[in-house]
Amino acid sequence: MRSIKLVILAVGVAAMFSDTASAGKIFGDIKLGGKPLPEGVKVRVTRPGTSAVADSTTTDKFGSYKLLVKDEGKSVLTVVYEKQRLELPVFSNKEATRYDLILETSDGKLILRRK
Repeated sequence: MRSIKLVILAVGVAAMFSDTASAGKIFGDIKLGGKPLPEGVKVRVTRPGTSAVADSTTTDKFGSYKLLVKDEGKSVLTVVYEKQRLELPVFSNKEATRYDLILETSDGKLILRRK
């Protein structure tokens, strides 16, 4: 009985201190002209006011991405498409947050917005 309590306590402590225990997931799809972005487009998330990348990934063949953000709060999501860096403020928390995004042209410039 005592060993079971110790195992449960050890698992709980390990979960508290693991890197992903408090991490939040930011995920979604990115579309351009109603179609998914091609595979391999760079997506990253940084803390505001810093250049430190919290996580980065590339889109899959469906234009989808998944990022893990260790800290809660405001972050900046950046999509690098055709050598242009498009930014959008996002918020991360302990729960997974879906950000479906749209790339569109406005006044001759490419912009990123939430669906």
